[in-house]
Amino acid sequence: MLEDKKHILAFAIGNFTKFGSKRFSMDELAQNLGISKKTLYRYFGSKEELVCESLGFLLNQLRTKVDAYMAQNPNENEPLTTIIFIYKQGLMTLQEINPSFLFGLSKYYPDAFKRYSNFKKDIVWDLVCPLLKKAQNLGQVRNEVKIELVCRLFLGRMEDMVYSSPTLFEEYSIQELLEHIIINNLRGILTLEYLSTSPLEK
Repeated sequence: MLEDKKHILAFAIGNFTKFGSKRFSMDELAQNLGISKKTLYRYFGSKEELVCESLGFLLNQLRTKVDAYMAQNPNENEPLTTIIFIYKQGLMTLQEINPSFLFGLSKYYPDAFKRYSNFKKDIVWDLVCPLLKKAQNLGQVRNEVKIELVCRLFLGRMEDMVYSSPTLFEEYSIQELLEHIIINNLRGILTLEYLSTSPLEK
């Protein structure tokens, strides 16, 4: 039963992110899955519930990758490399999402949009911000840098930048976007001492 639900969630989010949540109906989803619409509604009371849960499925996959990386790389002295990993995973996820999907959430599915917004806030304020503060305490980030302001200006608005028209993914690689959106901004707040030996320079 649980595996069946996971299969539906994985299939649904794959289609929602490709075609947009509004354009892909419950009828089409059931037909493509080879199940009845009644079976679909046995798992999900409404389309909004399905959109919200399938989005959660995608976000949980991303968070699992980040948590696994942090567990396997508990290097207390290089918090900035963890930040770069987090944003690389974020860019890879955004590359697979049609911008109309996220734009449609705010218009048609407020619960799902709230879930996405809360996920972003958790990543920025519960993971990235403490990592930046740790880097500052280690003497890697300059003392006068306002960490919270950095998070608000550069690290919480990534999809606004990459989803310009045409999307930046059509013109640049993930590594190029990571370099210009994240790494260059990080370089600008580092101490000269850390810059001379930083993994960001390698």
